[in-house]
Formats: sequence, C-alpha cells, structure tokens
Amino acid sequence: MMKPIAIHDLSRYRGELMGIAMLVVMLFHVGGNRHETLWLCMSRCGNVGVDMFLFLSGIGLWYAWTKGQPSTLLHFYRRRLLRIYPAWLLLSSLYYIPLYIQGKFTLWQTIGNVLIGWRLWSGFVDEFWFIPMILAFYLLAPFYMMLIRKYSSWRWLPVLAMVFCVLLQYWKPLNGTLGHLEILFSRVPIFLLGINAGQWVKEERQLEPHAFWLLLLVFVLSFGVCINFENGLRGRFPLFMERMIYIPLTVSALLLLCKGLAYLPQWGLKGLAFVGTVSLELYLVHVNFVLKYLRPYDLGYWETMLLMTAIALLLAWIIHQLLSLLPWK
Repeated sequence: MMKPIAIHDLSRYRGELMGIAMLVVMLFHVGGNRHETLWLCMSRCGNVGVDMFLFLSGIGLWYAWTKGQPSTLLHFYRRRLLRIYPAWLLLSSLYYIPLYIQGKFTLWQTIGNVLIGWRLWSGFVDEFWFIPMILAFYLLAPFYMMLIRKYSSWRWLPVLAMVFCVLLQYWKPLNGTLGHLEILFSRVPIFLLGINAGQWVKEERQLEPHAFWLLLLVFVLSFGVCINFENGLRGRFPLFMERMIYIPLTVSALLLLCKGLAYLPQWGLKGLAFVGTVSLELYLVHVNFVLKYLRPYDLGYWETMLLMTAIALLLAWIIHQLLSLLPWK
C-alpha cells in the first residue's frame, strides 16, 4: 500500500536535496554537444538545479523567519550575509583580480564585480551570476514574508511574477530597460513558491498517496518538454519559456526525490548531505577553478565530471573549513 507524500520531507532531506541540485548543476556545466547523445541532451536541462536551490532556499527562509518570535531584519540579513559573502568575496577576488591585471576589466569594473557581482547587473552572465541574484532575493524576501503573514491572498504573487516574465519578453519598453536581467526575473516565481511552500512544510502537511501518480505525470511531461526544447529548438524560443517549465519540473522532482531518498543507505545520504553542506563553495569553485583547466584535455563527459567533482569537492571542503574559522562565523 502506498504511503502519503510527506511534504515535510523537503525539510528532512534538505541537505541531501541541495547536494543533488548541486550535482545536477555540475552535470550541466560539463557541457558537450547536446545532439550527440540523449544523455547530453538531458544534461542540458541541468539548469533546473538552480531552481531546485531557490525553491529549497525559500523553504529555509520561511523556517528562519517564523522560528519563535519574528526575526529582525538585521539578524536575518546578518546570517545570510555571513554565510554567503565571505566565500563570494574570496573566490570572486581570486577570479576577477587576475583578469584586471591582464587588462580585461577596468579598476572600477573589478571592484564592482568583486563586491556586488556587477557583471550580472550590467547584463553579462558568467559562472558567478547566481550569487548576486540570490543576495538580491534574500534582500527582498523578508518584505514578501511579512506581506503574506499579514495578507495571505498575496501568496498568489508568484503567478503575477510569471505574467511579468511574459511582459518582460514582449513589451519593448520593459524589455529594453530590464531585459538583460531575464535570467533573474524568470527565477522569481520558483523562489516565491518556495517561501509559500515553507508553511506547508512546517505544518507537516501530507498529500494523499495517489498524488504520487500526478507528481510522476507532471515530472515526465515537464522533463519531456525541456528535453524537446534542448534537442534542436535552442535559439528558437525565448529562454524564459523553458524556465517556466522548470517550475513544475522542480516541485515534482523534489517531492519524488524525497520518496527515493527514503530508501537510500545512510552512507549515500551522508554523501549527498556533505555535497549540500559545501554547495556554496562548490558552486563558486567548480567551473572557474577546476573545469576550466580540465576541458583542454578532452577526457570525455563522465571522466571530466568525475575528476572535476573530486577536485572541486576537496577544494570546497578546504575553503569551507577555513571560512568556518572566521571569528564572526
């Protein structure tokens, strides 16, 4: 007999799910010709790992904000900043300062890139774009959480965020002003949905057992659409469309993964949780400090992925341990 689907498992397995999301992103970054094999085409959908991170982050923020007495803005911002900014400052400096020395950026561009990720805000997406985006989301999140605690009807705001993505694409005045930030705005809905889901997770709500088949149907259909997009249609549709499909793909995949993680041995759970623990450092280090130096060897997809993962995990753990020694951590 099938068991109910416990939404609380999104919190119970949060570290493991973060680890899976990070591995999915790494599979995406290894790259390759998307037409070469079905697997490489599927791996191009690994961009959904970003949405998985954002959904889980939203759940975590709701927990933090509603834990005991409402959190103060200062306390909330301080905790998020101290978790993210030291690692960001270290690794962005190691990346951008050598490029400045090589003459690829001006001094002011370098300072902006290191401090606030100016590359994203000026319309250039590099491998560091996620960090300035998530910091911006964290900056605005408390105001959304205060709003929905007072007026629950505003939980529908993610739908308006989806409408805004369409408007951003097709209304020329808006596109001309903010179109370069499409990669950010198209991730707002899933982040807000994660905050919304935080209440359900905290209340330990359950879905009826047969909801499993609905989740499976949603996953298969949305994943199938994304594969079709990647298999020959890339460049023939606005990118925000695929990111809208990532929303049902993310939610269904995470809930189905929770069902699967219940059967994983402890060593597997611990391994994924470890990846989740160092996911920030792993994200910052795996492309620009490891993969960039492996690509010239053309080792093959899986060989590159495995070697990159091993080296990047070691570096991420070292950085995580060093940063944990900071007096304010």
